[in-house]
Amino acid sequence: MPVTRSLLIVASCLLFGPGLTAGRGAAEIVSFGAGKHRGICYAHSLRDGKGYGSADSARALQRLAAMGVTWISITPFAFQRSPRNTSLFWAPDRFGENDDSLRSTTAQAHALRIRVMLKPHIWLRPPDWPGSIDPGSEEAWNAWFESYREFILHYARLAESAGMDALCVGNEIEKSTAHAKAWRDIVSSVRRAYRGPVTYGATTEEAERVTFWDALDFIGISAYYPLVQARMPAREALEAAWEPHRARLAALSKNWNRRVVFTEIGYRSADFAAWRQWELGKDAPLNLAAQAAAYEAFFARIWPEPWFGGAYWWKWFSHPDPGEPQNEFEPKNKPAERVIAQHYLGGAGN
Repeated sequence: MPVTRSLLIVASCLLFGPGLTAGRGAAEIVSFGAGKHRGICYAHSLRDGKGYGSADSARALQRLAAMGVTWISITPFAFQRSPRNTSLFWAPDRFGENDDSLRSTTAQAHALRIRVMLKPHIWLRPPDWPGSIDPGSEEAWNAWFESYREFILHYARLAESAGMDALCVGNEIEKSTAHAKAWRDIVSSVRRAYRGPVTYGATTEEAERVTFWDALDFIGISAYYPLVQARMPAREALEAAWEPHRARLAALSKNWNRRVVFTEIGYRSADFAAWRQWELGKDAPLNLAAQAAAYEAFFARIWPEPWFGGAYWWKWFSHPDPGEPQNEFEPKNKPAERVIAQHYLGGAGN
């Protein structure tokens, strides 16, 4: 049976003492009472009968639990026709990531004592992406936020009724976050519908521009930092490349009195995996060692930091077999999977 929020609060206070959350609310206790988020971005498979809530999903989650995973993110989608459009299309009963399958996956995860962060995304036709969204005028932005409010409040209510353990209210919508008042209003509405911890998933460039982190429970970042421009960089070079980012993240955490969670992080198993991954083509040469080395550098330089609250690796599909080509992100059946298990099971860095 899932552990209730009230029991989590009591248990975390007994284990860690009141100093862990001095000056903070119960939401942080629930989020970090069991230590850092040992997370995976858990993706719905489009293969028939193998998506969220399926028997295959139950087996996939058992494998993740055996690797030491303690949190997953699950993702329903809204669709936007173009970056300048002011309305979202979403159908919670139509697509595979529907409300029933999200509830079922949550129950499957909770049965394994894995916590669940609901992380709705917006999808646009590539090369557009959520960071492209810009309706233009103030009036158009107001209309967009009204449409987005309806979307995210539906999922806030679902997260509450299904007992989900955290909610990410937005992801990589980087031009929208200049409208801080609109986001504060949305977060306030979300909190009336959902009582658990709430975050927002910013891009690396966006994270330091967001001015409403105080309204949220932790700082979420999609941590696709370009590290080293080399086909197969040395481990030492990768670790050194984290240093300027580590310093800025520590300052960000201190400034807002919030822990940082990488709501996404990942590396393709391809040449130049630790550089500008979004520029790699589908035919990028396979390089399993480059992916694993980038994972190891993160665990060496960022994971142990006291301000760091955890990470969600992009991504792992809801069936036992690989869900994408070998040179893509999924660490399943690759050396990177062993790196995750070693560090998640080892307990280092809390």
